[in-house]
Amino acid sequence: MPYSFAATRPVNPPGAEPVLTEEQVWKGLEYKAHDPVPFVPMIASSKTIFEEGNKLTREMTMANSNITMKEDIETHAPTIVYFEMSTGLRITNTISYGPADELLLTYSFANGIPGVAADKPKPSGKELNAIVDNALDRSLKFIREMVKEGKF
Repeated sequence: MPYSFAATRPVNPPGAEPVLTEEQVWKGLEYKAHDPVPFVPMIASSKTIFEEGNKLTREMTMANSNITMKEDIETHAPTIVYFEMSTGLRITNTISYGPADELLLTYSFANGIPGVAADKPKPSGKELNAIVDNALDRSLKFIREMVKEGKF
């Protein structure tokens, strides 16, 4: 049975530079919707094959397998991006605020977690957090680089 999991991280932990705004993180997630390659190492290439309003469909080739799949994406500015793969995997990226007004980013995985085999025992919360940490860290690092370059 495929597993589901979600994890939330602060966007601006102590020492993070530059400090990101909600708008910059949102621009990063929009960029990710159109070009996931810098964010997701298991994707070798991607091209948008349909776009209208807040919806787009992209065709992706997975690294190390040459498997091509479609993914439907729906954005709801400035908070949520839904990614629905043709495999049934659904990923949600959500920008929110914590009780101390700290900016947060949550990645949720439903009907499977990339890199986690559904036919194996479910990894511990610590192991799943490590997987999601890598994804969140990679995304925030790329967004910070784009901000430093003046692109967001």
